[in-house]
Amino acid sequence: MKKKNYAKLLSMVAFATLTLASCSNSDDTSSVNNQFTFTPAKTPDFRAYSHGINIDTRSAGTRADMQVNSNYFKIQDFGGGKSDWMRTNYPVLYEYFDYAPTKTDRDEQVSTAERDYVINYIKDHPDEGGTTCDLRTYFIQNVGSSNDTYKVDFMNGSNIHHQADITGGNQMDYLEINGIHVNDYNAHWGPRALVFDVPLLNPRYHDSWGTEEQTKENAYKFYYIEYEGKTNCYLCFDYRVKKYDNGQLDFKGDGVYNDWVIKISPADGSDAVDPAAAGAGSGEGTGVVTGNNGEIEVNLSINAEKEDDDYIATKLSIHVRDTSDIEVFIPVPAEYYCAADDMDIVVSHRLQIEQHSPSAESMTYTINGHDITLKVAFEMGGIRITSEGVNAEVLRYLRSTYYDGITFEVWNYYKQNTTRTALQALLDQSTINFISDPGKYINAFGKVNGSKNPLDCVVTPPSTFPNSETNDGTQNYNVIYTH
Repeated sequence: MKKKNYAKLLSMVAFATLTLASCSNSDDTSSVNNQFTFTPAKTPDFRAYSHGINIDTRSAGTRADMQVNSNYFKIQDFGGGKSDWMRTNYPVLYEYFDYAPTKTDRDEQVSTAERDYVINYIKDHPDEGGTTCDLRTYFIQNVGSSNDTYKVDFMNGSNIHHQADITGGNQMDYLEINGIHVNDYNAHWGPRALVFDVPLLNPRYHDSWGTEEQTKENAYKFYYIEYEGKTNCYLCFDYRVKKYDNGQLDFKGDGVYNDWVIKISPADGSDAVDPAAAGAGSGEGTGVVTGNNGEIEVNLSINAEKEDDDYIATKLSIHVRDTSDIEVFIPVPAEYYCAADDMDIVVSHRLQIEQHSPSAESMTYTINGHDITLKVAFEMGGIRITSEGVNAEVLRYLRSTYYDGITFEVWNYYKQNTTRTALQALLDQSTINFISDPGKYINAFGKVNGSKNPLDCVVTPPSTFPNSETNDGTQNYNVIYTH
């Protein structure tokens, strides 16, 4: 991977929508260290999202309780299905609702056939499960219990004081995931539900019978089982208990993790992938492609003309699916988006058009404990967009939570006396640079009425991408650059 010869780039992992207004004589202009500082009359607006879902600034995995409207949605509460109301009030659920598991002959739980298959599979394959599942957004559906009964010994020293029969599934009365109590779940029943942004760490069950170690840690395995052509993850518990009752009981389980089983389905409808078998920690098996396998895709377009109340705007969209910092430069001189009086100030200072502004608008997000900063600098020769904070860990988090990388967008608005023809001649000279070369760069062009969208523009990558091909199939007219 090669470093580029430009000032330190900032790593981008947040989607942003930036609104710029035409400048007015309320703009703040001054000369700082012989450089021209330009501040638009309207400060930018920023927004972050992945896979169509907004990203807020909370650190994931720190919430103490599962909150409605936040990260736990019971499907039975939304019997009316998808609607505009759901999209407005429950956008996360709306995004994934189509992939929710359906009711079965056991109502909210998996079917009798699936329950029997999975319970017996685990019994026939003891100790084959693992302890990792990378999913953070997923559907849960109860499988149930094997209802195995164990004859347990209460000991008095080395002697058996007495024995008791215990059915493990009867005592497992609630579920925790990453310290969060999952409502309405026990070994014999549980609703279909979407769990959003809750990592599958330290899953535990509560034991209603034992008097010691009421929550059982490390008594679980994740099994990846194919059923009817689809692979899902199953969270499986082995019942263990400690108790004093005229003697000491310390039952360490039978090593078969089917006393309570819960189905875990990726929220996007895809098959679950065992990270232990797919290279956990390297990006493999998580859907995040890094190194020479990832891609960054960019589309820059001018809005279509309107008959009434026309205005000219451009939209820059950047889809980041590889670990790379970015810098995009849109070479539209300030006179295209500034008022004439501001240009008079520039002339009076005798500043050169290529000089850079020493200041920038910025916004910082916290994503899974990592600060991500987006900066937009307004220069005399154009607009420069950079980012800071992207790394492989953040991309893995976003992929496991949202099933996508980052989408970053910038909207710019231009003076009324600007023409689309003149503007596009400049926009077609836009460039993108990367601190670490992605595996693939795509300059995306849309298709309109069977032809390449005439309002889409060229954004040229650095010379490290010498090879390109045009994809002129049924979907688009993308230009794809590879090493």
